[in-house]
Amino acid sequence: MAASHTAQPTDEKMIDELMNKASVWMGKAMREMNCDAPTNVTSAKCRSLSQETLAPMFLSAFAFVQLQHKSLRLLRTELSTVKSDLVKSQKAIIAQQHDLIMHKDKLLASVQSAVTESVSETVKAEIKTYSDAVRSSESVAQFSTEKLKSAVKSAVQEEDRNKNLMVFGMLEEGSEDLSDKVQEVFGELGMKPATDVCR
Repeated sequence: MAASHTAQPTDEKMIDELMNKASVWMGKAMREMNCDAPTNVTSAKCRSLSQETLAPMFLSAFAFVQLQHKSLRLLRTELSTVKSDLVKSQKAIIAQQHDLIMHKDKLLASVQSAVTESVSETVKAEIKTYSDAVRSSESVAQFSTEKLKSAVKSAVQEEDRNKNLMVFGMLEEGSEDLSDKVQEVFGELGMKPATDVCR
């Protein structure tokens, strides 16, 4: 591509030179044939010129055509170089686009892997936390159950103590039937509970 950029001013100069030479030659030929414009040039007017006039005009035209041919060959060579450089540039662009796509794919795969790993670690941590919480709950539940049993037992014992009844005023005689006496007291109260009597 660098060759085509440096050659561009030369190409324009060459084209300008060819156009200038063509304009000069056409102006001189039209003056010899007394024509004001290229459209006024005809075969009859060309035949009206003498050989002395036509000979230098023909030689000048031949030299111009030769220069034009040479210039066109150079331009064709440079055009071929430009096309070749353009193809190389397009291939380089395609290769870069391919590399960019591959890089994007690798980056995407890396991000997906990181996200998957992060989610997996988070899930594992949450499961562990939940598992610990469940075990803790089970332990608390077990502890609470044991405490509850103990509390219930204490309450029952306390309630059993609340059902004790002390009877005063009885004679201290070993032969006295305490059970009958207590039953008589409960009978007067209209109650018949199961009793366990002792002094």
